[in-house]
Amino acid sequence: MAPTDQPLREQDVGTFSALALVCRFFCSVALPRVFERITFSGDMNGNRTQASRKTKWARQIVANTEPAKSVALYVKECTFVRWDPNKEAKWILFPFATLYCQAMACMSNIRKVVFSTSFVKKDHWEALAELKQLDVLEFRFCSFIEDPSDKELTVRTVMLFGTRGSTTTFTLRPIATTSMRSLDADDVEAVLKVVAFRQLDIDNLVLNQRIFDMEPLLHVFRCLPGLQSVTFGLTKASPLIGKLSLKKLFTRLHSFTIKGTDFIVPQHDVEVLVSALCDGPGTLPSLEELNLYFITAGEWTTTLDVISDRLNGTIIPAFPNRATGKYTTRIEVE
Repeated sequence: MAPTDQPLREQDVGTFSALALVCRFFCSVALPRVFERITFSGDMNGNRTQASRKTKWARQIVANTEPAKSVALYVKECTFVRWDPNKEAKWILFPFATLYCQAMACMSNIRKVVFSTSFVKKDHWEALAELKQLDVLEFRFCSFIEDPSDKELTVRTVMLFGTRGSTTTFTLRPIATTSMRSLDADDVEAVLKVVAFRQLDIDNLVLNQRIFDMEPLLHVFRCLPGLQSVTFGLTKASPLIGKLSLKKLFTRLHSFTIKGTDFIVPQHDVEVLVSALCDGPGTLPSLEELNLYFITAGEWTTTLDVISDRLNGTIIPAFPNRATGKYTTRIEVE
């Protein structure tokens, strides 16, 4: 009736709500779908009736009354959207945000929390710290307006988007949790603030930014020698690209990807880059996948052929898994 990997449409919610009244079995199937994903909106021009129902439900959860208390356990994903701190009416929004945070803290089965175009204050951090099954925490164009509490989060995956050019204070202390294993961001400076706070065992780093100045990124790599998967882009050849030696920077890297370039790279520069990646004594046997996406003649084509025999002779000795057939080298050229 409705895909389990997608949020229910408005008409689906009505259908599942009706099904929940048929019998106990239908109720046990339908209610978890209705309350699996909850959105708390700060849009004062939105659906007033729906907002009133959610406010009433949140108050019942905080008051520990049934059935609201039990229904709260069905929630797996919670989203705060359009809580604009720049509005003159934010003094009205703050109490509602506090109420919803208190209710969210009781939703102990939440695995993902998303903040989209929203302020994030101390109440949010304290509520997040209560979610012991939290796996994914995502921020999109958010404003961090209060210092966080000292409580750590158990989140494993953190996503930070819309941080570049932000005029608000960007507080990252609570995100620096020992549980974090994946970090996905669009700004290298934000990543540097996270990883420099304390020693982290992050396995996967995805940087959705095209890098020109390599020094901040190299600093990130020095803080995270145990990375297993790295993805980022380049804007143009950097003088520091010669320092990008995988064998010198990492100890257990499995996958390394450079993508998103929008400029033509001469074949010689690509050879220099690959030579830098292979630089250093010894080998890096953990590396299984090396993906380099470049435009070398003005248009994209895909080939598994390495550009020249000289590069091929450089890659195989440096990364022995390439010789066993487990290793793939993908350089996009014409």
